[in-house]
Amino acid sequence: MQTERSLVVITWDGKAAPLDHILVDATPQFDILVFDHSAKRQSVEVEGLSNLRLLSKSTENKGQVFAEVYKYLYEEQTSKYKYIGVLDDDLFVSISDLNKILFIANLEKLDVFQPSITEDSYHDHQRFIHKPGVQIVETGWIEIMCPFYKEDLFKAIYPYCHHTVSGQGIDVYLIPCLQKLMGLTKTAVVHAVQIKHCRPIQSGNKIYSNGKNNLQEIESIRNACLELVKENGPEVFDDHFVKTVLEVDHFKRNSLVEKWNRLVYVVKNFYKELIKLSYR
Repeated sequence: MQTERSLVVITWDGKAAPLDHILVDATPQFDILVFDHSAKRQSVEVEGLSNLRLLSKSTENKGQVFAEVYKYLYEEQTSKYKYIGVLDDDLFVSISDLNKILFIANLEKLDVFQPSITEDSYHDHQRFIHKPGVQIVETGWIEIMCPFYKEDLFKAIYPYCHHTVSGQGIDVYLIPCLQKLMGLTKTAVVHAVQIKHCRPIQSGNKIYSNGKNNLQEIESIRNACLELVKENGPEVFDDHFVKTVLEVDHFKRNSLVEKWNRLVYVVKNFYKELIKLSYR
């Protein structure tokens, strides 16, 4: 299958060995940009990989990383990619798995996607844990840890990066809104590929340089999304979208809507299992 080339951005603290969680077991069918968020390194070398690009910028977290990657790609160059993925530096994955997930994304015509995560990963959301026996499961959103976006969606994030240092809220609120606006709405977890998240979640109650903590940044992004709803009206964002996306609190986990949706899925999955058992 002939496809456009994609870009995978992999963050690096500038101290550990670069890409030390990446198994180099194949030739990458994508470009790699190593993002040194310490801004201390001037070059990068990884055995088995050639033509690595390096971007060294002092950043605190993913929101700033998105902004700096955008400026690097589109203010100084004329890059053109099918997908852009931005991976945290503590994700165990292989080059062949990254080749595979991009192949599947092209095959399934995905707009936004991520790999599933292993059962023994540090994680916040059970919905992304690996499900054996399926290739993809469509979903409403994917998390900020390892997102892949169609290039036009990635570019559309930039005007909102000033709302969030951490990037939190971009995944669950902003991207679904941008997808509705742009007509790029096919989102999935690719269960044919697994990654392992190797470090505990670190954002927690951290206060960023803008004076906000994680939850305040999330709320800032959500408010920006509510402004988008006002600007574009119900012909784009109907009541169902607002209630099931922007009014759901995925972080405090106290939303009745989310709890009801979980119950619906439990019943559906139970029914599916009964059907399977009837054929044995």
